[in-house]
Amino acid sequence: MDDITEYEKEKQKNKQKLVRNEFLYNNHSAGKYQFPIIKRQNIDVDKIKFLNYVDTKIDDKDNKDKTIHFFTYDWKFEKVYENAEDELEKLSQYYCLLSPDFSIFTNMPLPLQIESIFKNRWCGAYWQSKGLKVIPTVSWGDEKSFDFCFDGVEEGSIVAVCTYYRENCEEDFMLGYNEMMKRIKPSLVICYDEPFKSMTGNIKEFLPTTYEWTKNLDWKDKARFYYEKHQRYKTGLNENNFKFVKYKDPYEKNEVKNCSVCGNIVIVDKFGHGECSKCGWHQRKDETEFEEKYHISYPNLVPLSRAREQYRKGEKFKATFEDFVNGLYFYSEMKFKHNNNNYDVFFKPDYTIVFCSRDFQQEYKTRDDFVNKANIQGKLLKDIWSEVYDADFMFCE
Repeated sequence: MDDITEYEKEKQKNKQKLVRNEFLYNNHSAGKYQFPIIKRQNIDVDKIKFLNYVDTKIDDKDNKDKTIHFFTYDWKFEKVYENAEDELEKLSQYYCLLSPDFSIFTNMPLPLQIESIFKNRWCGAYWQSKGLKVIPTVSWGDEKSFDFCFDGVEEGSIVAVCTYYRENCEEDFMLGYNEMMKRIKPSLVICYDEPFKSMTGNIKEFLPTTYEWTKNLDWKDKARFYYEKHQRYKTGLNENNFKFVKYKDPYEKNEVKNCSVCGNIVIVDKFGHGECSKCGWHQRKDETEFEEKYHISYPNLVPLSRAREQYRKGEKFKATFEDFVNGLYFYSEMKFKHNNNNYDVFFKPDYTIVFCSRDFQQEYKTRDDFVNKANIQGKLLKDIWSEVYDADFMFCE
């Protein structure tokens, strides 16, 4: 009988882990997607000293006054969501926690972006429900994410944003930042790394934990450090001119591999990116996994297996209509040409598919509707796909 009881307990625990509806009712969720709410708390910001989550440990007597941030790779902190109970004892010993900064990339499908925000809010609400101090981390992608990325944070809260490694992204960052200021109206913005000059509001800057050593530099060396930091992503610079920041061209191609399609030798960067001079295939380390998961081989629209088949037949790489639709559901914004006219296909925030050119606009509620009804002057797009050219993601323009 005890075994059954334990089984039922484990079953209920696993079910709750699946549904994550602890904050769905009693005004503990908000927004179109019912995100858990991270409540506004009184926090002594002067006590904040940051520690990276990856440096946390059980019985961390030396760092109990620290505030934990998650500005690192998602896979390094995924367990705070997947195994929240197991992580609670360790996290509860620290002064405060930022809600985890699960990534939102503009080339992520919107459902995954929504999931990232949900996990951010759920963790923050869960920790608060256990009596911990939490500051919500707010992040965003492009304007499509504005439909949800500011939900689940109480107006007037202290919030955290991150400019770390974003020196060359000010324009995109400020679009979301200004929207956040309108929606949340934070009482204070904690900025992890240097604020952009165009940022408004009550802002408190914090050095990234990896740069704390610069506190000991004199003003001349500190100025030199910031100069190098702002230059580090530019290509073609002389690394010998860098004193404090380790410079390396992030896109330097210095590794060799065989082309995934034709077998030709290709020079690629550390990310595995490079274009084959023989067949034109754009290499990527995880192209096989992308095909299995999304049925495309980003940044190519054609899946790797079909590209190999087309190459063997001596054909140019060309996406099928199905590839194009798969690309739409991966990237959300697509384009192609037909009879010298440009056509766009993209999602509205409510996932309505818009198919348009300068002369018309069609809208479809479902994938099947788009596949079976999208047309140009009465001719179904799927039937005239052989006449289409330059089909690709919009960002390739």
